Amino acid sequence: MKFYKKIIFAFLISLIALSLSVNAQGNRIENLVKHDYEPYHFGFILSFNQMNFSLKVDEGSLGEIMSTKGASEFSNIDSVKFLGVNNEPVIGFTVGIVSNLKLSPLLDLRFIPSLSFGERKLNYMFADKDSNVPYDEVFKSIQSTHIDLPLYVKFKSKRAHNLRAYVLSGIKYTYDLSANSKKNKEKNEELLQLGNQDWLFEAGFGFDYYMPYFKFGVELKMSYGFNNLLKSPSNIYVDGIESLKSKLFQISFTFE
Repeated sequence: MKFYKKIIFAFLISLIALSLSVNAQGNRIENLVKHDYEPYHFGFILSFNQMNFSLKVDEGSLGEIMSTKGASEFSNIDSVKFLGVNNEPVIGFTVGIVSNLKLSPLLDLRFIPSLSFGERKLNYMFADKDSNVPYDEVFKSIQSTHIDLPLYVKFKSKRAHNLRAYVLSGIKYTYDLSANSKKNKEKNEELLQLGNQDWLFEAGFGFDYYMPYFKFGVELKMSYGFNNLLKSPSNIYVDGIESLKSKLFQISFTFE
């Protein structure tokens, strides 16, 4: 939650700065007056992302005794009691190419192939099966490098001098290059592996600012995956999870 607050605060500061800049221009001539009449244009995008999980715990597994076979954290213990699992936000970044097709004066189709780098963490809680004394939390870190292929429809407001607001939504296909990497397998002992393909629904809003030589945009997006990513066989790290789906929060800066 702290990450969301910081990002939203940064977004609001950026918006206020843009608004003040627009007001300071007074009646000056508009920038890039021909930009929106072009049938298509290109640019690039830089983003900070928070790769996360939408996690659903198997309620029937809470308090159950689970075998620790294959888990190095419990090399001298044959079984433990499962208390729960939660996810921890991690910040990453994204770079991509913007391809924009004008459909109407207020409607665009956007394709933004991107490369995203990030990390996702799961924190497991176990206890001694007899005494119920909790052990230290066990952390599982999953590094991800995604090839993202999103397609959006962008709905724009009318231009107000050098500022324009918009909302967008769409669908994204993503392929995780690191899902089956040797590094992740060694780190997670092949007990917690994720599927490498996913489909996500995305929605967001933002503001475009027309500068003298390019259009600068700031936007917030949320993404929610459709697929249950768990692919590992039954073991101590997957038996307590009913489903594990992608969730992504992203603030982006576009240059077009």
